[in-house]
Amino acid sequence: MQTTVRFTPAAITAIGERAAAERLTTAGFIGNAALAAAQCGDPIQRPDRDPRRPLVEALDRVAGELNAAVAAVRESQTGPGQEAALAVLPAVAERTYTVLDAVLEVS
Repeated sequence: MQTTVRFTPAAITAIGERAAAERLTTAGFIGNAALAAAQCGDPIQRPDRDPRRPLVEALDRVAGELNAAVAAVRESQTGPGQEAALAVLPAVAERTYTVLDAVLEVS
């Protein structure tokens, strides 16, 4: 049987690093962790209960926007395409600071 799950880029990185440390594939590590959680009556430190999770996900989205804007600037040598790409950077930077402030308040 095969199941598909979605993770944020930050979660994939953390899972991949831990899987490598355990000398497992990412899929093997996820399978082992899911089975262990299913067999446990009350999984400890459930990520979905972490009050910072929405903030981390928002930060991941803002980072994606920033990466897209930077890529657009790099692809546009000069002219209106580059100007349009550069124009979004201040707003993305402002959202980044807002999310970071929220993360710091929760921590």
